[in-house]
Amino acid sequence: MSKSNELSKKQNRELVELLIGGSQEAFGELYARFKKPLMYLCKQYMRNDADAEDIVHDIFLKVWETRHFLNPELSFSGYIQTVTENYVRDKLRHFDVHSRFAKNVLMNTQESTNETEASIIDNDYTELVNKLIERLPPKQKEIFQLNRIEGLTYNEISKLLQIPVGNVRRYASIASKKIKDQLSKHLDIHIQVVITILMSF
Repeated sequence: MSKSNELSKKQNRELVELLIGGSQEAFGELYARFKKPLMYLCKQYMRNDADAEDIVHDIFLKVWETRHFLNPELSFSGYIQTVTENYVRDKLRHFDVHSRFAKNVLMNTQESTNETEASIIDNDYTELVNKLIERLPPKQKEIFQLNRIEGLTYNEISKLLQIPVGNVRRYASIASKKIKDQLSKHLDIHIQVVITILMSF
């Protein structure tokens, strides 16, 4: 029996155990099992198949990168669905924020000028936030990304990292405060952008 046939007969829990150990074959089997239902889920919110496929690709890239933190005793199906739903909601929320910001800019200056300005400002504050996240201590950075970027709740992060939920909440709070404090010092970036970012934390 080929290795692929052997993997196809394994339960998700067994595949996750192999994945944690670095098995690319187990990763490929999980991808094959969940790509179609996750694509269906994403297409309910996104405009086209390409966007949905990009999201599924990003989700599984994160799964591979964070495989050491997976708990094989928890439902992988429930985990991957929760991560995908939160990722899609976060993406749509950012689309909405950027859209509203662009409209506000266009109301105050000429359209041709503001299209360039909005693009520059958007890139500036995105780059700034990314830099601030990278400067966080490892544990704060990891928890902040799982919570704010991947959209996991404190309880989900607690189970994923196997640390008390109180510690998760404390790390997330400290990380958010550090980023807020640093953003408040960067008034060279458009004040409306700074306010928008601070409110999101």
